[in-house]
Formats: sequence, C-alpha cells, structure tokens
Amino acid sequence: MAYASPSVRSAKELAALRALPALEHEEVHDEFGQYALRYVTAEGTIVSERGRLVPDSEGKGYVLITEGEISYIGDDGNLYITRFSAGIDGTHVEGDHMPVAPKPIARDGRVGSRVPKPVPSPVTKRSQRVHK
Repeated sequence: MAYASPSVRSAKELAALRALPALEHEEVHDEFGQYALRYVTAEGTIVSERGRLVPDSEGKGYVLITEGEISYIGDDGNLYITRFSAGIDGTHVEGDHMPVAPKPIARDGRVGSRVPKPVPSPVTKRSQRVHK
C-alpha cells in the first residue's frame, strides 16, 4: 500500500494567492435592493449569490431573501461546495462536507412524521374575534 500526503501549499503561497484580485467579478443591483453577484478568485474560490424580493407572510410588504453557493478547493485538494439561503423560513446551509441535522421527532415518537401545528395566540377577554 502506498501513502501520499495531500498537496498542501505553504502559508506564504496561500497568502500570495489571496492577495490577488478576483479573476472574474460580476455584480448587478436594481432600485429595489435586489441583486446578483458572482466572482472567481485566483485560488479557485467561486462565489455566487442572489437577493430577491418576495411577499411577506402577511401580504403587506416584501422580504429580501438570499440564495447562493460558495465552492473552493480545500488544503487537502478536495472541492467543497456550500449552498445557503436566508429568508422567511430562516437560514439554511448545506454541503456534502457538513453534518446533517436529524429529522424532527413528532409527539407520537415517529421520526420524520408530521410535526404539530404551532399553538394559536391567546385571545383576551376584551376581544370577541377568534384568530385562526
């Protein structure tokens, strides 16, 4: 069996690469704050991100959600890709190199089964309206 050490660059080489300007850089914005960007660095990192407006849950305004991807070659020579999004439903990050959160356990004890609905807001005695 033969062993090979990973191809690792010296700190000085990495610092020199990181000091270089981006090889590609594209960025577009509109008057509403939506945007799209993409850049590629000399060391092989690729970043792409998009921000777009979607209606909020009450339908009274808009929320800017972001989605994107970062890929880079690690010191071990492997390609790592991380996808992310942030919006109405929270922030999500995933990648093959990252651990995965377990599925929620429902009240009946079954993994991944239906999740209980949130408890409704309490109604005060002064209010005659019932919130559904």
